[in-house]
Amino acid sequence: MIDHGGECVFRILGPVQVQAADGSVTFARRQQRDLLALLLLRADQVMPVDHIVDAMWGADVPRTASLQIKNMVSGLRSALTEGTSRLATVDWQPAGYRIRIRHGQLDLAVFTGLVARSRTAPAAEAIPLLRQAVGLWRGRQALAGVRAVFADDARTHLEERRTDALEALFAAELDTANHAAVIAPLAEAVTEHPTRERLVAQLMTALHRSGRTSDALGAYQRARRVLIDDYALEPGPQLRHLERQILQGDPAVDAPAARAAVALPRRSSLPVPAQLPPDVRGFAGRAAELALLDALVDDADQAGAVVISVLMGSAGVGKTSLAIHWAHRAAHRFPDGQLYVNLAGFEADAVPMAPGEAVRGFLEALAVPPERIPTGLHAQAALYRSLAAGRRMLVLLDNAVSAEQVRPLLPGATGCLVLVTSRNRLTSLVVAEGAHPVTLDLLTDAEARDLLVARLGAARVRADERAVERIADRCARLPLALAVVAARAAIHPAIPLGTLAAQLAEANALGALAGQDPGADVRAVFSWSYQRLGHDAAGVFRRLGLHPGPEIAISAAASLVGMPVESVDPLLTELTNAHLIAEAGPGRFVLHDLLRAYAAELSATADPALGRRAAVRRLLDHYLHTADRAARRLYPHRYQIRLLATDPDVTVDTVGDRDQALAWFGGAHRVLVAAVELAAAEDLGDHAWQLAATIGTFADRRGHWDDWISALRTALATAERLGGTIGQAHAHSGLGLARSRLRRYAEAHDHLDRALTLFAELDDGLGAAYTHLRMSAVCEGMGRPGDALAHSRQARRLYGVVGHREGVAQALNNIGWYLAQLGSDRAAISHCEQALALHRELGDRQGTAHTLDSLGYVHHRLGDFDRAAAYYRESATMLRESGDRSHEAFALTHLGDAHGAAGHREQALDAWAAAQRIFDELRHPEADQVAAKIRELRRRGPRPAPSG
Repeated sequence: MIDHGGECVFRILGPVQVQAADGSVTFARRQQRDLLALLLLRADQVMPVDHIVDAMWGADVPRTASLQIKNMVSGLRSALTEGTSRLATVDWQPAGYRIRIRHGQLDLAVFTGLVARSRTAPAAEAIPLLRQAVGLWRGRQALAGVRAVFADDARTHLEERRTDALEALFAAELDTANHAAVIAPLAEAVTEHPTRERLVAQLMTALHRSGRTSDALGAYQRARRVLIDDYALEPGPQLRHLERQILQGDPAVDAPAARAAVALPRRSSLPVPAQLPPDVRGFAGRAAELALLDALVDDADQAGAVVISVLMGSAGVGKTSLAIHWAHRAAHRFPDGQLYVNLAGFEADAVPMAPGEAVRGFLEALAVPPERIPTGLHAQAALYRSLAAGRRMLVLLDNAVSAEQVRPLLPGATGCLVLVTSRNRLTSLVVAEGAHPVTLDLLTDAEARDLLVARLGAARVRADERAVERIADRCARLPLALAVVAARAAIHPAIPLGTLAAQLAEANALGALAGQDPGADVRAVFSWSYQRLGHDAAGVFRRLGLHPGPEIAISAAASLVGMPVESVDPLLTELTNAHLIAEAGPGRFVLHDLLRAYAAELSATADPALGRRAAVRRLLDHYLHTADRAARRLYPHRYQIRLLATDPDVTVDTVGDRDQALAWFGGAHRVLVAAVELAAAEDLGDHAWQLAATIGTFADRRGHWDDWISALRTALATAERLGGTIGQAHAHSGLGLARSRLRRYAEAHDHLDRALTLFAELDDGLGAAYTHLRMSAVCEGMGRPGDALAHSRQARRLYGVVGHREGVAQALNNIGWYLAQLGSDRAAISHCEQALALHRELGDRQGTAHTLDSLGYVHHRLGDFDRAAAYYRESATMLRESGDRSHEAFALTHLGDAHGAAGHREQALDAWAAAQRIFDELRHPEADQVAAKIRELRRRGPRPAPSG
């Protein structure tokens, strides 16, 4: 790292600049500089990606926001690189991005440190520190040139800190009798901030002490006119009191040792408020969040500004409980008191509390007489900050609706800590005031159990652990829901927990969690967030209740509501900000079971039945057509069924390559199984069987046979109920393949035999051909290679009739494989070589890999182990590249067999070990056989070296 001589390398207190050894760093795009400024505001702290998106774009989030952020970060990293060194590093962590810079290289950090040191220094020593701090500002506007959404709020906050530092500097100058020297800069500051009554008071004091009493009174009159003309307010009582002192010649104004011109109560005379509500009985869990808040108390001692933390999360997740519980734990660390206010941001039939009402409550708690409370919010907030200065207080602002509601309630002095709870993401508070965001999620299984133990006692919970698990599951591990159930169990101690669990399972969960008190009614609590949504966002939320799984991608949501992605994106952001959904990753959202049930209830009431059914069809179209695209990326030569036509309002994802296809299926395969269930429930039989068939390509490669079997069973039952012959045929054929993979050959044979009958009735030669190939594998598993060969030859004939060359190649390979098992090795090689040539001509890498494995098998039989190993090795490599983990493991097993037969002990063990790892990951029954091979070879030990 280059030594920059202690100079600030990164500057944001003015035009945003980065100073390298050879000059200023330039950025390819303005947004790179904007992002740098945002990260520097939170230097050395992790900035969550969702907050970065909000800060950069606000409500107008582009569809490619996440990609743009990645590109901007990449550009930043390049711009901040000097040769082999970096001026700073931008790290990625699962929680977000963090910029790391050296100590003393950021002007804002230097400013903060100087101001913090000045607070504990005598006036004479504080003056040079504050002069240096104020001197770091270049021009009047911080973040000059930054145009992202966050900039205005951040500038306002930084300007407030600059003005506070100026006021502290002028106070120190007045304390040391430098009144004449500060008149000019004070007059300039008052011109810039005519409503800052402390600055006006300082100017009046400096003028009066310099013998310019009439000018001091004139400064008062000018300030009064501005307040009356612009705000219809009279000056505050402290400023009026100072005017009277000057008019009366009060010697207190002349005393050079006076710390400030505005008279405030002495610190020792102020009361110590203790406004916290009672602690939460039976609080449990949240150890990580409690530790984080504990750490922030230490930060409150070190920071040059008030420390703020924002607890965010959905309704009922326990934000207030956590805040109050922690506040009681930490109260002893704030000897000057604890202030609390419920801002009523989300309550039934309640208007959020105005900041002025909350500030007045705090002033009353600090024993300010009513006649001394100013009439304007700005003046009230200034008095509140003045009273909090030099004190160590905890301020708990519960249930806030916006950053604007919170800002006037923030003390300005170090040593104070503010804890805010909100259902909204208060991004501008995070960006501008440097608040620490803490998002609460649902409880873990262990935390849910601990909550019930805390409320009901360990003995009652231990008596029926299974019931406790079921209660936690039905309550979605939502603290409010668990508390409601625990309260009922406590009121009725004779009722077993198993009975309560059964009631939750049998009834509508939300209905079972209802109560007379709205604050303990889960449905009612959810409604307070829902009612504050805009019309369009509320419609999107209701439709999300129709989605079958907890996670939904933005493209699926767009299809569900029949809107373009760019139109639904800001509506999802609104829902995320309201914590009715959560962002699981870029463009992916989740809502827990109870919220989804609430959304579904709303949709059933507010949305017409035809509209809901059309929404479900669009959703299923999205999954069907995107899954088909992804499956074709995994295996372009797969058996292609004729898909249902898609609705024009459906968004089908672009799947660029195999890796994207694997990633898409990896995130969506459980939702796809649930989508088959949804199609069945809606009597959409064609969607059911086509989705189930499309899942197979991925399921077969990744070993998700149980999920696939579940989907196929649902599809089969639906097709039988609705009389869909083609759906029955494909479902039976798929079940035959899936069962054979699990070596349940008798069941597989029955399914495939039924499929062949149905395909014959349909005169579907292609479907029958594929089913014959699957039947050949089943016959092999049953020890009937002759029958397997016959089915392969029948498949070859049918493929030839319909002109399906990919199928012909597959059948030729199968014929070669079974000929080898029957001892016709030369004929086997001939068929496999024909298959290999045709697969390569067609570009079918997976078919090529399977044929190479067959050729390896034949040459292994012929005793040519090295050539067999070469075939197996190439096959395993191609299968790995295609993402076919299951068949890769088989190829590796065969490779180990060849090495073992050749006496290459270590190579055999390596190949088998690699195969076993894959089989174990896939939970494949073949894992036990491979493990047995490894044990046997190790038991035999290495062969003795030949003698002589």
